[in-house]
Amino acid sequence: MTKCSFIRGFVFVATAFALSACGGSDSSSLSISNPNFFTGQVSDGVMTGSFNSQGFTSTQVRTLVAETFDGPISGFGTQGQDSGLTAFTASCATWKSGARLVEYERTEGSNVLIEITGAVSGNILFDRIETSV
Repeated sequence: MTKCSFIRGFVFVATAFALSACGGSDSSSLSISNPNFFTGQVSDGVMTGSFNSQGFTSTQVRTLVAETFDGPISGFGTQGQDSGLTAFTASCATWKSGARLVEYERTEGSNVLIEITGAVSGNILFDRIETSV
């Protein structure tokens, strides 16, 4: 194994570990304790996630999720859950930065920070968007 291959392998493993630590099953429980935070995971052009209605309305979530689209929305829906959170799905053919995991957090008043982790052509990308609802 060459030094370069070893470094690439280490970077891949470290990145995979970091991404799994950021997402995972705890994001829903975080939305319960912090109504100003929610996540969405994208697979095959569809984002799924859940949010706390004490922090965001369905209209606000749709607006925020649309900030991560690279094209027109092709679908959006919500459904209440036993946990008290509201599940959502959003469909779009293309997502900014090849989005795979997106975190949304109200920072102050109506300001929201969106952090996108994605991949395009084998490269891991990270973008931040600051907006308001």
